[in-house]
Amino acid sequence: MMMMLLMATVAMTASAQKTLHDSGTFTLQPKVGLALGSFSGDYKKLAGDDDPKMRAALIAGVEGEYYINDWFSAAAGLSYAQQGWKRNDVTVKLDYLNIPLTANFYVAPGLALKTGAQFGFLMNAKADDEDVKDNIEKLNVSIPVGVSYEFSSFVIDARYNIAVTKCNKYDGGTGDKQRSDLVQITLGYKFSL
Repeated sequence: MMMMLLMATVAMTASAQKTLHDSGTFTLQPKVGLALGSFSGDYKKLAGDDDPKMRAALIAGVEGEYYINDWFSAAAGLSYAQQGWKRNDVTVKLDYLNIPLTANFYVAPGLALKTGAQFGFLMNAKADDEDVKDNIEKLNVSIPVGVSYEFSSFVIDARYNIAVTKCNKYDGGTGDKQRSDLVQITLGYKFSL
């Protein structure tokens, strides 16, 4: 449904130039911002358990974007994201090296809707100070859905990365399939190469 709405919007707005860059241009964008890691999936609440809460942390990286025409571009990036969540006074810290691949649909000058795939590679996993890396899957695949706005070479980008793979290797007999989602809000600076 979301993809159909996105494509309809693109079709209606494709008649005028919406990117701020010419077709064939390649840009590079360093970025930094806020990572809000969250928990999703099956969760069997036990007596005394708190509901999982977001973990606010850091995301930093770089993204390259190639402008295919005046309303569409493709981008690939590399970022370090501190993900995870808080539950029962325990902070689960999952640090990933993420590779987002997105298709960007410009619907107004500088305004892009984006979606694609993101591949996250686990670098570190702790529950408070205890190493739990052996309990976490090494690959986190997610679908980023977001919007960005470019002005004077600065880019504000907001994305929700919906995890499609579970992050826990072991469910402790509960059958829980936990996923590590991520909301990210970044500020970047884009320049042409």
